[in-house]
Amino acid sequence: NFTVRKKRSQECVVKGENIIYRYPGAKSNTLHGLNFEFYKGERIALMGFNGAGKSTLVNLLGGLTYVTSGCLKILQGTVVEHAHEIGYLRQEPDLMLLADSVWEELTWKNTKRSEKYLWDLLNKLKLENNVNDFPLALSKGQRLRVVLGALLAREPKLLLLDEPTTGQDQQSLEEIKNLINDFAENHGCILFCTHDIELASEIADRVIVMADGMIIADGVPEIVLADRVLLKEGGLIVPPLLDVAEALLLPECITVEGVGRYVSKAVVGRL
Repeated sequence: NFTVRKKRSQECVVKGENIIYRYPGAKSNTLHGLNFEFYKGERIALMGFNGAGKSTLVNLLGGLTYVTSGCLKILQGTVVEHAHEIGYLRQEPDLMLLADSVWEELTWKNTKRSEKYLWDLLNKLKLENNVNDFPLALSKGQRLRVVLGALLAREPKLLLLDEPTTGQDQQSLEEIKNLINDFAENHGCILFCTHDIELASEIADRVIVMADGMIIADGVPEIVLADRVLLKEGGLIVPPLLDVAEALLLPECITVEGVGRYVSKAVVGRL
């Protein structure tokens, strides 16, 4: 049973009805009748085993392939009609670097944004000192942020990130978290594939868990990521703080803030 989820807006950005996908030449379907709705301002973590169908779903949303059957709507239209309003950061961001400088990456086929807007974006990306640098000569974290910046510069309505934190150092992780939060606060809808329980518990409004090409959970992180049976079924690691909360005889918690709240209540109650 799916847990109750909260919406940050009533404006639906993506709607999927009975989505089925089978790779050409395959004998069986990869995705089996998926149903979902994503809303403006939501930060959605897509989680599950490798091979669960996450990347296949993201490829459908990004327009790299098309549903075998079912109905997929982006902003009330088709993926093709709204391709310019979708940003997709793939697992190999280096393959998306095309220009000779960071500035050119952000302005390539994008003349509608003012220089002030782009400089503000560069500051948020911590790339203001690299505008003239050759992107492929930068560090791995910087290269990923250049690609992310090029996508954000086009102000997409839907942003798709496939494992955006893999191989990133702590500073890059914090910068990516800030960018995700900023994008959602500015009313974008973001879906990110991740195995990072900590990232999902910290910034996601919703967690969707997939297994064997099906959605097995769709709900708030505090409930989905505290369900040990569901975590095992989805191939996810139990959050360390869940064990800590259990050892302290606290209700199930997956974040430091959650544990802190219950500990504070207990202390106050004894005063």
